[in-house]
Amino acid sequence: MAETYALSIHVESYEFSGEFYLVGDRYDTGGEVLKHVATNHILAMKQRPHAAEYLLETLQEGENVSKSEYEQAEPDVSCGLHFDVDHQQFRFWVGDYSVDIGRQPTKSDLRSIADDIPM
Repeated sequence: MAETYALSIHVESYEFSGEFYLVGDRYDTGGEVLKHVATNHILAMKQRPHAAEYLLETLQEGENVSKSEYEQAEPDVSCGLHFDVDHQQFRFWVGDYSVDIGRQPTKSDLRSIADDIPM
């Protein structure tokens, strides 16, 4: 049986507020999802001056699924990523655990945070 995850990504700014969803396989812990999926999104968001640029690029790549597909998924792990564009703040959550990531995380910082996430 494949290890699956569901990740909701909420982007909030004065220009835009919305959420999109990713469902995939190979990862069944919050730490793995943060290391291998959410880190890529955090670094991509950090490099774009406007939320719209990140959203257009991400949605054009077609990684996302519909809200109904997300809700119907039966993942091994459900987690989320919140990006407050105006304050450049990231928060990652899995289950009851959440962590504020801060303004300018590096890939190394994110991997360290991921290693500290309880199973």
